[in-house]
Amino acid sequence: MIINKHIRRKTLPLLLSAGLALCALNVQAQVTASNKTELKTKTPVKISKDVDISANELEANLRKDIVIFVGNVVVSQEDLTLNSDRVTVFYQNVDGDKSSITRIDASGSVKLTTKTETIHSTWGIYDFTEKIITLGGKVILKRDDGEIKGKRLVYNLETGQITIESPPGDKGRVTGQFKLPEKQ
Repeated sequence: MIINKHIRRKTLPLLLSAGLALCALNVQAQVTASNKTELKTKTPVKISKDVDISANELEANLRKDIVIFVGNVVVSQEDLTLNSDRVTVFYQNVDGDKSSITRIDASGSVKLTTKTETIHSTWGIYDFTEKIITLGGKVILKRDDGEIKGKRLVYNLETGQITIESPPGDKGRVTGQFKLPEKQ
């Protein structure tokens, strides 16, 4: 986890002196002075080749290979669920009759849920080829052990790497709040 200067100077020594092990946070950590946080999940997200999508409305532009889902959109793929107000699905024809999704763009109130994380944002892009999900706007990553806020999040589904960035500038910071483990 790359932690901003404020967290590194004030919170990290307190967390470490309180006996908080990184395994309690269920992440691997690395500290630098940049405005981003990197997490590596220990529980991989299982995704299947099948993608289920439901919505209130559907509009298809077959000439452009685009399908637009509007209203209470739910995209499911095994351990991964994406909810949004609007989703645009980009696909390409494979072998004549079969189609393959290449990318999904989500906008509105976006929520990405896995077994261990819930992430809220304003917009999102799911690149099926690279297996990377990028979320932006007001990003909030919630887990059982805490919460991290930033401007942009990149989630690599193959490696489990999550990177959260803050906006540039003096006040652009990634912030986090973590729960200390109970004494046993």
